Amino acid sequence: MPVPTTGGALSGGAVRSEYGAFVHVATVTPWIVALKAAAVGGPPAPATPTATAVPDSVPVRSADVGAGAFGADVPADNPSAVVWAVFCGDTRSWQRNPEQYRRDAIRDRAEYPLAGDLGANIQPCAFWKPAGSEPATAASNDVNALIVQNQWDPQATLAMAQGMRRALHGARMVTVAGGEGHGVVVAGPSCADADVTRYLTTGGLPAKDPTCGG
Repeated sequence: MPVPTTGGALSGGAVRSEYGAFVHVATVTPWIVALKAAAVGGPPAPATPTATAVPDSVPVRSADVGAGAFGADVPADNPSAVVWAVFCGDTRSWQRNPEQYRRDAIRDRAEYPLAGDLGANIQPCAFWKPAGSEPATAASNDVNALIVQNQWDPQATLAMAQGMRRALHGARMVTVAGGEGHGVVVAGPSCADADVTRYLTTGGLPAKDPTCGG
């Protein structure tokens, strides 16, 4: 059953679409409590996790604030459009048949009840023009790259970063133990800051792949 909120009723799919907030424990916990209360007849919950009170110790990210933080002349869908421009350009193999998306969504709802069809449902890439003809970048290389990764990143998981580190033979990877969210240095002070600053100003890499505290 949809859960009543101040912004209207939320289905399970709408709740799951806020997956990025679920790694920020201090921010999302009051929202989960409010949703559970609203589901059994309590007052409507806030519409999103960002509508709850955010503790002073939790940095507010630009992605949480929304497009309005960048000026009234920026379209509201600009952040989403930019993200999908990257995703849709990553490969030329996006499925174009809506019927295939329908079958995939039905399959994923049965196989993955927690995430449902969030990742399988139809997206802009099904309708946008194919990406350009430039060759794909070879991930297996010896470039001296620096990878920084939060332990708890819901969008690019730790396992994904570790896989990229194995492919980038000349790279080093800084893992922030206990780090939450998709941004590392953009979300506020981080133990990875010194390594990032050194890399950006001198090109220098750590001697090994360090893990630092959150």
